[in-house]
Amino acid sequence: MLDILSAMALGDYLSRGLGQIGLEFWQNVSRDAFLNVGMEYKNSNRFWEQVECREVESLAGKEQRFCDSNRQLDKDIIAHFGSATPDAKYYLLHYAAGWDSNRNAVPLLLLHGAGLDATSFCDVFALGYTGLQQQLVELGYRVFALSFSHPHGDNYYQALQLADAISRVRELTGAPQVDVLAHSKGGLAAWIYLAGLAAIPYNGEVRRYIMLGTPNGGTDFAFRNPMFNYLIYISGSNGVMAWDQILSLGSLVDCSKQAIYHDGCFPGQSQMLARWDEEFALDPLQQDWWSTYYGGFGLISHSRGIDAAIQDGGYCIQKLNQHGLPPEIELAVLAGDKHFLNCFPGEGSAPSDGLVLVDSVLNTDGLMREGAQLLEKTVLPLNHLELLFARGVGRWVDRQLRD
Repeated sequence: MLDILSAMALGDYLSRGLGQIGLEFWQNVSRDAFLNVGMEYKNSNRFWEQVECREVESLAGKEQRFCDSNRQLDKDIIAHFGSATPDAKYYLLHYAAGWDSNRNAVPLLLLHGAGLDATSFCDVFALGYTGLQQQLVELGYRVFALSFSHPHGDNYYQALQLADAISRVRELTGAPQVDVLAHSKGGLAAWIYLAGLAAIPYNGEVRRYIMLGTPNGGTDFAFRNPMFNYLIYISGSNGVMAWDQILSLGSLVDCSKQAIYHDGCFPGQSQMLARWDEEFALDPLQQDWWSTYYGGFGLISHSRGIDAAIQDGGYCIQKLNQHGLPPEIELAVLAGDKHFLNCFPGEGSAPSDGLVLVDSVLNTDGLMREGAQLLEKTVLPLNHLELLFARGVGRWVDRQLRD
């Protein structure tokens, strides 16, 4: 791992010395490892019958900071918002074909994860796969999806956007309840709302809740895997870093805007954090492994440490696990255990989907605390992104939603 990071550091130095061509080369290498993270998407409107920009008045004036790497990139989504950096009070509600006519009367609302948007359920990163949205429409579901205004936004803000979206879907369809399917980080916004921790009360509007790759026990990925911090920095990808300073061209560069702490632009990320170092050992062969996780200066970086970041996130995972879902909700949880992302190894210190530990996804004790009914917990041989389009996931979701 030292050799890999040293090569990357040398690549950074040479690319900047060689100018724009060299820089673009190393950015492309890094972005390929992340399955084209950071690309601009065009013509996503073709996946939707209609897209509506909604406003949540209680979020008016709330701070929502962006940096160059995490603003909206989808050109059609930018057009619907009217900005690549929309205010916190806005979100988009997407209507799939058959939303008012398909045979399954209970509407299904899809929530995306960090760095994504509703189109991720259709063709994530333009990889060309048929996503869960199309699969579920073909199976007869009345599908809606939500695009949060900030790809890494505050989960409490996003819980309010979700509450408004549920109300709007019920108004459109006349359905007394909806089903909610959340991928990754989107599951925390849903948990906040359903557990009554949002600024407005939950009123029994959800029948079934499906979670795909959500870190229910929290995640320490950015701190456990220092190499990915360098990849994110080099590529300018839409990802968060545990480092707030990084060595570049012989000097420490301030990268706190892209870091996971309170003065960065990724508030929802610190809310997902939890320590897993006692369950799964850290890799001492990784560059700056100790300073990244516990805080301090390493050879090429500075980190404030995971405990500081957890505090900045308000101990969100800890609070959530003290508040379960209402007893009338039926819950199903799916994890992946394929840790390769594209041809690049992701989280490998324990079984994972490349980004989230299997044990974290399957940690449902907190969710079930109030008596919610667990339908199924399943592990499939998929990585974190394949949860959005694999045919086996579509069949699994169909089984959970069928009466």
